[in-house]
Amino acid sequence: MLLLRLHITLLLLVTGLVFGTASAQDITIDKESSRLWIEGSSNVNRFQCRAGRYNTDVDPPTTDTTAKVKLDVDVKGFDCGKRRMNRDLYETLLANKHPFISFEYDSTESMTYSEETDTYNMSVAGKLTVAGHTNRIKFPLTAVLKDENTIRAVGSTILKMTAYNVDPPSALLGLVRVNDELVVHFEIIANLNNLELPRNGQNQE
Repeated sequence: MLLLRLHITLLLLVTGLVFGTASAQDITIDKESSRLWIEGSSNVNRFQCRAGRYNTDVDPPTTDTTAKVKLDVDVKGFDCGKRRMNRDLYETLLANKHPFISFEYDSTESMTYSEETDTYNMSVAGKLTVAGHTNRIKFPLTAVLKDENTIRAVGSTILKMTAYNVDPPSALLGLVRVNDELVVHFEIIANLNNLELPRNGQNQE
């Protein structure tokens, strides 16, 4: 049961960019250090857009294998550093019609622990909805214990806009073309208040 609790806690680290509203008794999110952002490129440059507004819905597990975790990211909360780029991103992702990008957790498909580096590696699966279109995705999550009370969770996944029926934007009569692939990154720093983490991947009661 403790290993299941770790699964849920690490998932809450992922969705914890809502900054502390989820499972507050176990986790305190470092608001200044935690972040979620997307990276992309065009035929002329690279760009990065940081997300700023989130909403998380968490239902604790009712059995040893059941939990519901959902993250909604406000599309118009992304900041690419330039007003024109922000506007292009919002239009491309149909923000007026579909204001949120949503991730709904399905399962933790694997988890290992390295005693040498004090690192947990997980594979998390779920459903991602972008611009009203839903696909199932899987992404790696790595969590490292910085000390007894602090954990750093990082991960990333590659998405293709066309897989969500989104056309990559272009500008200047097509001279500037954004590439299809985007990389979604997250980094969460958190303090663990009441959680004792299992070692060696052992399920502890």
